[in-house]
Order: sequence, then structure tokens, then C-alpha cells
Amino acid sequence: MQKAVFPIQSHADITKAISFMHTNYTKALEEKKPLRVVIDQKQDDRSTAQNRLYWMWLGQIEKKNGTHKDQLHFEFKKKFLVFIYRRDDQEFAETCKAIAMLKQNECEEYRVIAEQVIRLCSTTKLNVKQMTEYLNYVHDFTVTKLGIHLTVPDDLKWCWIE
Repeated sequence: MQKAVFPIQSHADITKAISFMHTNYTKALEEKKPLRVVIDQKQDDRSTAQNRLYWMWLGQIEKKNGTHKDQLHFEFKKKFLVFIYRRDDQEFAETCKAIAMLKQNECEEYRVIAEQVIRLCSTTKLNVKQMTEYLNYVHDFTVTKLGIHLTVPDDLKWCWIE
């Protein structure tokens, strides 16, 4: 049986969910796979609300100072995301330590390897709390260092303030 999700916004939606359970209950018992019902509140995750806000901000910064969004993304990852990963992921921290050794030894590959690691870092792997922290760093840097005021639509105000 396929997974069924019923967003409940009215009593009619409740009726649809109950009807689905009635219809599929017998079949589920015959297959010896009873139905499982999970009830929770829908929450936007990082990949929708926080990510949308982040890329909107990058667009705002690009319009103000002319730096392309992709370049801004790379620079913010280098400045803030690597810090979060290094702090929260022991394996990543060890990788950074090894790369730092290349820098100390004035190895030519240092820059290439460091840039590749930064490119491989992704905000998609952050949890909501980490992404909130990242958004705060980006916002504060943009306002204080670049002098650019970032706007936040009402529907996204909840997703970045700790």
C-alpha cells in the first residue's frame, strides 16, 4: 500500500482520512500489514522556508553590490558554513586540520583542496538550528560589514531568528 498523507484543514478533510482508513483496513489485515496512523503538525523545514529566505537574501545582496549569488554563496560558505561544520562534525574538523597542515607547509595544492572542500560543503545538510545560526551570520555580516539592509517577508520571519 502506498503512503497517504491527508492535510487537515477542515472537517471534510478529517472525513476523507477516516474514509481512507475504513476502505483500506480490511485489505491491510488480509495482507497482515496493519495500517499505521501518524498525526503531527506540518512544519516547514530548512529546505523550503530557510533556503528560500537565504537565496532571496543573496539576490538582494547581488542587486546592491553586483556580486553574483553563486560567488556570495561560496564566500558565505567559506566564512560561516565551514565554521559550523568544523564545530559540529568531528570528521570534518580533522579534514580541516589536515588541510591546514598543507597551508603551513606552503603546499601548492592547499588552495585547490580548500576550495573544493568549501564547494562540497552544503547548507542542505544543516539541521534547522544550524541553518538558523548560518542565516544569522549572513544577516549580521551583510548589515554590519556590507551596509546592506536585508528584507524579510512576513511569511519567513519565523525561520531565521533564534
